[in-house]
This record gives sequence, structure tokens and C-alpha cells, in this order.
Amino acid sequence: MKNDEMKYYFIVNQFAGAEHSVAAWNTVQLILRQRKIPFEFTITEYAKHATKLAQKFAEDHESGWIIVAVGGDGTLLEVLDGIRHAKNHPALGYIPAGSGNDFARAVGISFKADESLNQLLNATESIALDVVKYSDYNSEITHYFTNNIGIGFDAQIVHQANTGRKTQLSKWHLESAAYISAIIKTFFKQDAFPLEIEIDGEKHKFDRAFLVSLTNIKYFGGGVGIAPKASLTDGKLDIVIAEQISFLKLIRLFSHVVFKGDHLTQPEIFFRTGSHIHAQSFKPEYGQVNGEDIPKQNFNIELSLEKQDFWFIK
Repeated sequence: MKNDEMKYYFIVNQFAGAEHSVAAWNTVQLILRQRKIPFEFTITEYAKHATKLAQKFAEDHESGWIIVAVGGDGTLLEVLDGIRHAKNHPALGYIPAGSGNDFARAVGISFKADESLNQLLNATESIALDVVKYSDYNSEITHYFTNNIGIGFDAQIVHQANTGRKTQLSKWHLESAAYISAIIKTFFKQDAFPLEIEIDGEKHKFDRAFLVSLTNIKYFGGGVGIAPKASLTDGKLDIVIAEQISFLKLIRLFSHVVFKGDHLTQPEIFFRTGSHIHAQSFKPEYGQVNGEDIPKQNFNIELSLEKQDFWFIK
């Protein structure tokens, strides 16, 4: 379908990125009206509202529409979850306006609202990318995400950042300071925990797991390159696990992550790829998915990959 035949439904999280999304949405609306491009939109009112909106809209519209998330990685997750739970799966567009914007960073969508809108409007065909389906056996609920799910250290970092000064820092685009501060605080709070993981039928056991990242993209935490080899088109997740180490070793390892990108070859890191993952933790731990908190729990999750159409040009 030609891009001038497409119609756009925007789901806007006005609270994303310390309200950066408000400014982004104002820019987007102005351009759309100036160019006389027809569109519809809804402003979310509460947590998970975007999921309900996306699912209902997808159910009611078989073709010809792009559903566009305006917000951060968490908003993108909610909209994707709604689309994947609908009988129809329209293409998904994205205007990044959060604090981390790791998905946009991974696929090359601009952080500037006018430029990301042009990438949306100038697209002429969809791009099929991997998204992750994960089943939580504790709650018996299935969700979908674009980025990653973490257990332990990285998840507690997200928890510390989300409950700390991240909102205030985000207003000045200093999100990395929130994460660096959280890393230091979290190291001394995070205990090791037992973990069992099965990757395409191959079982691994860790007695002192510390960081567990099951990721579909290269980044987490607002640009930290946790999985530099990750691809959104290879049909595989990247599994990065570190057992508990000393603080000095953590600093050295973190320097490899940030400055060299060769941490996957370091002896402290377990790295694999796989298309079907089952992970169990046997001690209550923090979790995160797309930078959103998951309540502390014993995890029992299964992950696999599906294809979702996205609508943008690089």
C-alpha cells in the first residue's frame, strides 16, 4: 500500500520521559495538520491503557492503518502487547519520547520528533522485525516486548533509577547519570541467586547469578551496549549472564561494556543465543522488561520470537 493511502492512529503517553512526550506530540500534531495528513489519536490515562487502546483499535480495523506509539520503550511495549493480542496485527510505528529510547537507538529512529515523524510518513512498506513472546508461568499471562527482560542486577538498577531521580534528571536529558548512580547503589544491595536456564534444549545452572539479560536488541539502560551482536532479524535472543564478582571487577567489566564493547569475551560473562528460552530463578528478584519494573518474585518464564511489522524508514 502506498504511504499516501495509509492512515495513522497515535497512542500518546503524555507522562513518558518526564513529559518530553508532550513536546514531541505537539510537534507531531502541528506537522500533521500543516501537511493536511488525516490522523486519529488518544492520550493514555493510566498504566496499561495503551495496551487496551491498541488491542481494540487493531480488532476494529483490518487494514490500511498504522498504530503509532508516542512515548518511551515502556509505551512501545504496551502498544505492541495490544497489537499482538488482537486478531489483526497492523504495522507499528514509533515516535520516541522516553528517557531511554533504546529501541529507537537500535533501529535508527531519530530522537527528534519531526525527524522520526518523517521516517514514519516516508515509509512505503513495512519492515518485519523480531519481537519476543514471553509466558509468565507464575501469573499464567503472556506478554510481548521489543527490547529485553532482565533479572537481578540490571533489573534492580532499573528499579533504583525509576524510583529515584530519573524523572528530574530526564528533564535535562541526563538519564545516564541516573543509571550510573543506580549501578553503584545496586551493587551493594544485589545478592547472588540460583538460576536455571534452558536455551534451545541446552540446560545451564548458575549458583550465584547476578545479572541476567535476555535481549532482542543491543542496548539497555539508555544506551548501554549489553549485547553488541544482537539482531532484530535473526530470529534469536542474546543471553548475557554474569555471576557475582567483586566491585573492582565490576568496574573493569563495565569499562569493557561502555568503552570497548568486548565484554562478551570476558571470563566473567556467559553468552549464548537461542530462539527458545526457559528461565527459572529460585529466590525473589527484581525484574524489568523494556525498562519497566516487574515486581520482585521467583521467575519462571518462557520466551520465543515472532515477527511484527513496523513502519519506518532509516
